[in-house]
Amino acid sequence: MTRQTLRILMSSLVLFLGGCSILPQSDPLTVYQLPAVSGATASAISGLSTKSLTVFAPYANSFLDTGRIAVIPSGNQLSVYEGSRWSDAVPRVFRDRLIQDFRRFTDLKAVGSEGDNLLASYQLRGDLGAFQVEYRDGQPTAVIDFDASLFDGQSGRVIASQRFSVAEPVDGRQVPEVVQAFGRASTRINNDILQWVYRVAGK
Repeated sequence: MTRQTLRILMSSLVLFLGGCSILPQSDPLTVYQLPAVSGATASAISGLSTKSLTVFAPYANSFLDTGRIAVIPSGNQLSVYEGSRWSDAVPRVFRDRLIQDFRRFTDLKAVGSEGDNLLASYQLRGDLGAFQVEYRDGQPTAVIDFDASLFDGQSGRVIASQRFSVAEPVDGRQVPEVVQAFGRASTRINNDILQWVYRVAGK
């Protein structure tokens, strides 16, 4: 075999290998935002127009502290919806939607996250115990549990603590319908949280 023929064969092999990958192709992910569902808006409240609030991303266990859309199909089995994810890790998705609702439906002077370095009058912290679909009597249901604590932003004193929980049936079995159910559930639980913050902070 001549050197020229060998060079041609080697070049062809490089081109062939360049078009192949030894790594498996991953399935494309559909990324979802947590929707603000039309027709399920929170109630506007007022009374803290001179105050400010920092909302912290809640603590969550390793199963929830990812961007995957979690589901518990039965018993103690933990799973996720394949090919789908939230736009961010679940605790930040929850926090950002809560901040959005505080800004939209209250008269607080300023509302920000822990990264905004806001010298806030109050801090809202908590644990996210559930943000998943559970099958209840065969019905897929979006479940959100949040253990909240409101702190005085200056002294660090705990003003009050409260557990919030909502369950919203999913109208179907597909992921877009699951996402819409989470949107409705988030609106409901956020409205409860907003009302509670105003009630305990106004004392």
